Amino acid sequence: METVLDPWESAEHAEEPQYSKEVWGQVLANSWYCVLEKGVGKVEFDPQKHNQDQRRTAIDITIYPLADMKLNFNIERSMIAESREWVSFILPSIRNCGIRPRELNEKWVKVQTVTLTDKTGNPVTYTDSNGTVKEKTTIQFLKVFKDIDDCRQDYLAQFGKPAQPHTQYAGNNGNSNDKEKQTALSFLKVYVQNVCRSQKDLNAIRQSLAEQIAQQPLISKYFTVDSPETVNLIAKEMESIPF
Repeated sequence: METVLDPWESAEHAEEPQYSKEVWGQVLANSWYCVLEKGVGKVEFDPQKHNQDQRRTAIDITIYPLADMKLNFNIERSMIAESREWVSFILPSIRNCGIRPRELNEKWVKVQTVTLTDKTGNPVTYTDSNGTVKEKTTIQFLKVFKDIDDCRQDYLAQFGKPAQPHTQYAGNNGNSNDKEKQTALSFLKVYVQNVCRSQKDLNAIRQSLAEQIAQQPLISKYFTVDSPETVNLIAKEMESIPF
């Protein structure tokens, strides 16, 4: 018997989609010294130009969700470590997972989004580009996993799906490989930026970067120090170095 699909029937019984406040994925975390310039925002701290009391610690965190979650966006947070968001929300949650912040980069994790509140417990709000007042959110880390398989099994177990062996980051198709390569490139950019901040000599930069890439399986799977992407990233950073 043929089933007749009725869009009005579907519309009559439609329900608003429920979006999970919990996300499983891999972390890209970076920290660097900065100063806050009016009208500009965060700029890299330069001891030759800035006073020590101007120095702040910038924290950049991106969560790349598991492909199984089918999310088309990443979780991104950029803040100053000397802030309530970091000190009272994110830092304690990292410590509760049994690791230090410096160990967070490239870890597989479970996080949740929560409303950021002030010291009185009231939500911190902001006005978006449309003039709508919204509550600001931040993230808290719930679990840190030893690898992608543990992370994926935890996600699938919560949603009642049998965990299957997982052999690559985002599944077994070309699009998944593209996503994995883009994730690796994002990590590579951070490593290049960090090395170029501490080194000015090109040979020293290349040597240091080659050693770091070799220690990171996700990056070394797609890139070497001689890859065009790496060369271009180094060149871009070198252009910004004052001589």
